[in-house]
Amino acid sequence: MSILAVDIGNSRIGLGIYEDGKAKDAAVRIAIADLESQLPTAIHELLDRHSSPVEHAAVAAVVPAAIEPTARIIGRVLGMKAQIVGRDIPIPVEMRLKDSSSVGVDRLLGALTAYVNTQAPCAVVSCGTALVVDCIDAEGVFRGGAIAPGLAMAAQSLHANTALLPVADLTPPPGPLGLNTMEALNLGIYAQMQGAVRHLLELYADVLGVWPHVVATGGDAQRIFGQSELIDSLIPDLVLQGVALVCQYQHEAE
Repeated sequence: MSILAVDIGNSRIGLGIYEDGKAKDAAVRIAIADLESQLPTAIHELLDRHSSPVEHAAVAAVVPAAIEPTARIIGRVLGMKAQIVGRDIPIPVEMRLKDSSSVGVDRLLGALTAYVNTQAPCAVVSCGTALVVDCIDAEGVFRGGAIAPGLAMAAQSLHANTALLPVADLTPPPGPLGLNTMEALNLGIYAQMQGAVRHLLELYADVLGVWPHVVATGGDAQRIFGQSELIDSLIPDLVLQGVALVCQYQHEAE
C-alpha cells in the first residue's frame, strides 16, 4: 500500500511517500507560508522518486485553515481525495485526560507511533514551534503532557519583552558560561529546554513507575538534543510516520 502522508505543522509542512508503513525516501519540507506555490512541486518531486503509483493520501494538520488548500492541491495533482486524520481517519489511541477534545492530532500521532515502535512506556519530546513533552504508559495510553515555547518563540519573546536584548541567533552554546550577551541568551534558552525536559521525564517516571523510552522529534530536535544522553531515539518524521500508519490501519480494516 503506497500512501502520500502530509503533516501540517504551525511553521512547516512535511510530506513523504510510505509503502507498507516504511518511508521510501527522505521527507520533503516546505514553509507553510509557501503552501500554494510550493506544495504541487513538492508532491511532484516525491512522485518522481517512486515508480509505483500512490494509492491513498492522508493529511494531518494543527492549522485548520491549511487543510482545504492542501486537499485541493492533492486532488489536482493526484486526482484523488485526501483523507483528513481525525475527521476521516480515526487515531486509535486511548486517552486518560480531563478533556481530550482539544488535544492536537500531531501529539496523538506521535504518541501512537512511538508506542508502536517501542511497545513500552515512552515519552515523546517534540521540538518545533512549541516544545511538547508527552507521556504514554505501558498499555499505550496517552496520559497527557506539557507544552512550552520552542527555541524560536523563546528567542523572540526575550527580544520583544526587553529593551536591549537582541534576538538570540540560537547557535548551540560552546560551553557552560555565556561570555557575551548572545552566548548568554543562547545558553539560557538551550538550558531552559533541556532542563525542562529532564524535569518532566523525572515526573513522568514517577507516574509510570519506570523511566520511559524517550523519543525526540521535530525540526529542532537534533540541535537541542543531538548529543544528549536523555534521548533514546531521534526520529525527525515521527508524526509523518503516524499519518501513514493510521491511514494504513484504516484501509486494511475496510
